[in-house]
Amino acid sequence: MKETEITVQVFNDYNEIDEILKNKGFEMIENYQLNDWYFSKFDNVLNLSYIDLMNNSFLVRHIIDDYPKIQLCYKKKEVDKFGNVLLEEKVKSELTQIENTIKIFDLAGLNNYCKVENNSFIYKNGNIEFVVQIIKNLGIFIEYEENESMKDLSPEQKFSYMANIIQNLGLKLGSDFSCKKVFMLLHKK
Repeated sequence: MKETEITVQVFNDYNEIDEILKNKGFEMIENYQLNDWYFSKFDNVLNLSYIDLMNNSFLVRHIIDDYPKIQLCYKKKEVDKFGNVLLEEKVKSELTQIENTIKIFDLAGLNNYCKVENNSFIYKNGNIEFVVQIIKNLGIFIEYEENESMKDLSPEQKFSYMANIIQNLGLKLGSDFSCKKVFMLLHKK
C-alpha cells in the first residue's frame, strides 16, 4: 500500500518540543529505538540522486522496544517535480538475527553505505499521531504518516494538510517537509 508522509527538521531541543507538544494537548505514548543499515549494489552512492539511491537500496531495520524485531525493508518512493516524496510503498519481511543478516549482505559484496540510529517518541492528540525522531549525528525531525482520516485526499492534499498541522504547533521548523535523512547523513560525511 502506498502512503504519504512528511518529514521536517525541528530546531528546538527535545525538552522544548516535549513541553510545547504537551501544552498543545499531545501525549507521548511510546518510545523506541530504530537502527537502520542501508545497502545498495552500487559502490559510489554519492553520485546518485536521492530517488535513484532509494529505489536501488534496501535496509535492515532493528526495532528496539518492549518487543524487539528485525526486518528487511524496501521502500519505493514517488516524488513530485519539487523533489517532495508524495508516496512511499514499504515492503517488509521479518528476520531473526541482525548480526548474521548484516554479515550475509557484507559478504555478498553489497555496499552498506549508511547506518541511521534513531530514538523515536510517538505523540498523539485525537487522530493526529506523529513521531519525534532524534537522529544521531543529524538532528531532530518530525515524521508524520497519513492516517485513515485522510483517505479521500490526493497525495498533494495529504502532504499540504500534514505540513499545515505541523506548522501550527509552534515549533522552530526547517522549510523542507520532505527531508531525506539518509541522504542528509550520507552527504554530511
